[in-house]
Amino acid sequence: HCEPAVRALVREAIITGRLDHPSIVPAYLLGRSDEGDPLLVMKRVEGVPWSTLIHDDDHPAWKGFESDRLGRHLEILGQVCNAIELAHRRGVVHRDLKPENVMVGDLGQVFVLDWGIAVALEGERSSMLAGTPAYMAPEMLDGSADVDARTDVYLLGAILHEVLTRQPKHPGSLLSTVMLSIARSEPYDYDASVPRELAAICNRATAFDPADRFESAIALRDAVADYVRHRGSMDLVSEG
Repeated sequence: HCEPAVRALVREAIITGRLDHPSIVPAYLLGRSDEGDPLLVMKRVEGVPWSTLIHDDDHPAWKGFESDRLGRHLEILGQVCNAIELAHRRGVVHRDLKPENVMVGDLGQVFVLDWGIAVALEGERSSMLAGTPAYMAPEMLDGSADVDARTDVYLLGAILHEVLTRQPKHPGSLLSTVMLSIARSEPYDYDASVPRELAAICNRATAFDPADRFESAIALRDAVADYVRHRGSMDLVSEG
């Protein structure tokens, strides 16, 4: 078996075992098979990747939410923020947040998957580049650099960007183009179809300097929740 894959599997089991949250899939058992291979037993979850909902308006999972797709996306984001905040409070940074790593169940459940490259906030560094380039924060380009909660905040903002534009934060068919986009991480000029408040939230979450981002996943969640409340008030005014 592949040693890095084994380490990632064991790491995921240990980390998820420390994170007791409804949106984090629990690990039930870590052991070895009769052949000596590592064995991880986790709760089975059913649903669709969030990426599918972002890009397929006709998917059956949208049933019941057709009238307010943006609201549903923001609700999912809020649940992901809650799970990531719990991880941060337990000293863990995910580092690979993206729509493909979020599963949405048919009863509204939201699960954050793939903790294999997560790292501890204190005392642990990675010597290698890790993550998904289309969503990466600029500090992640230096594999030896420190990452913290605000790195995950950037990734959450990159997911919100894809919700709003249907494009990843760092698009491109050439790796060099993607890497340049990561390194610059410039504010995005959203078109008029994107509410200005959400555009500002997204640009703040994905700011180049971590100090300019929301300080936590919960702060990002609260900013989105404030927008949702304002949005509801504006809708009532419009109806009036």
